[in-house]
Amino acid sequence: MSPKVLAALAAAAALTLTACTDAPPDEATATDTSAAADCATLPASDVAIPEGWVGYLAEHPDSVGLVIDDGNGNVVAHRADDPQPLASAVKVVHLAAYAQAVADGTLDPAEQIPVAEWERWYLPDTDGGAHPAALERLGVTPEGTVALDDLVTAMIQESDNAAPDYLRDRLGDDALTAAAEQGGWDDFEPPTLLGNTLAFLAPQDTGADLWDSAQRYADDPGFRAEILGLLQQPDVLPDDPFGEMDRIQREDNAGTADQLAGIHRTIADGSFGSGTDIARGHLEWQPAPPGTDGLGFKGGNLPGILTEAMSLRLADGSVATAVMLTSNMTEADYTAALGSFAHQGLMFAAMSEPEILDQIRCAV
Repeated sequence: MSPKVLAALAAAAALTLTACTDAPPDEATATDTSAAADCATLPASDVAIPEGWVGYLAEHPDSVGLVIDDGNGNVVAHRADDPQPLASAVKVVHLAAYAQAVADGTLDPAEQIPVAEWERWYLPDTDGGAHPAALERLGVTPEGTVALDDLVTAMIQESDNAAPDYLRDRLGDDALTAAAEQGGWDDFEPPTLLGNTLAFLAPQDTGADLWDSAQRYADDPGFRAEILGLLQQPDVLPDDPFGEMDRIQREDNAGTADQLAGIHRTIADGSFGSGTDIARGHLEWQPAPPGTDGLGFKGGNLPGILTEAMSLRLADGSVATAVMLTSNMTEADYTAALGSFAHQGLMFAAMSEPEILDQIRCAV
C-alpha cells in the first residue's frame, strides 16, 4: 500500500470545529429540562450530519463513552468511566504539562528549536499531512528553527504527532502524570504516538515497550532508515487495520470520558492552577462563538476511532463540557464521519440546547 493511501487510512487529523448553533441559550432555556424528550422519534443513524449522530449513539451504545455537562447542572453520562481509545485527544495532557513548565520557568516558549530535533519523532506519511501542514502554516523548513510555543500550536491545531513525543522526551513522564493529576486524572500513563504507529506498521521491529521503540527511532538513524524503507513497501498495513489499531490504543493510549472532561474543565474554569492561561489559550485557538467567552477543544481520529473533548466558557461564568469517545466504527461510518466532523456540531449543540441534550439522554 502506498504512503499516500496509508496516510488517508491512519490519519490523525486536526479538527476544525463547525458549530450548529450561533450562541448558547439564555439561562431560563438552559435550565428547563423538566419536559420529557420524545424518545420514540430519535433521528436515523447518519454520522454525516449532527442529528444523525443521535441515531448512531442509539444503535452503538457499547462503542461509545460520553459525558456532557451544560454547566447548569444538567449532565448526560454513558460509559463515562470505561477506558476507551483516545487517539490525539490525549494531547491535552502534554499541553497541560507544557503550560505548567512554562509557568514555572522550566521552559521558555520563545526558545528556538531546530526543526530537525522535532522531526526526530516524525514518521512521514502517517499523520494525514498534519506535520507538513504545520510547517507550512508556521513558515518553517526542516533546515530551520521553530519557537517552542509554535511547535505546541502544531500539536493542537494540526494535531501533529511528533510534538507530543518531543515534549514527553523533553519534560519526562513525571511531568505529564503530574499535569494529568492536577486536572483530576489520576494514574495517567503517558502514551507514545510514534510508538503506537510503529507497533501498527512494523510490529516485528517494535518491542513490547513502545516508548523504547519510539526513542530508538528518534536516536538510531539506522533503525529510522529501516522503518522508512518499510513504509515504501506494498501491503504494509496489518490484515485487520481497524482491529489492530483498537488493540494498540487500548494497551497504550486509553482513558475515560470523565478523565478527559475533568482536565478540560479545570483548564476552562481556572482550577487547573499554574499554567491555566497558557493551556487555555492554545485550546481556544479559534474565535469564541457569539455570546460566549471561549471554546476549547482537542480531538483525534485513527482507523475506527473518533474522539473529541471540548469546553465552553459561558458569559455568566459557567463552564460546559462535552466528551465523546467512539471506537469500533465500521470503515464506512468512519470514512463518512471524517468527511463531515458532524459529531462536533452535535456536541456543541448539546452543551447549549436542552432538547438536544435530552435526545442524547434518550439515545444512550
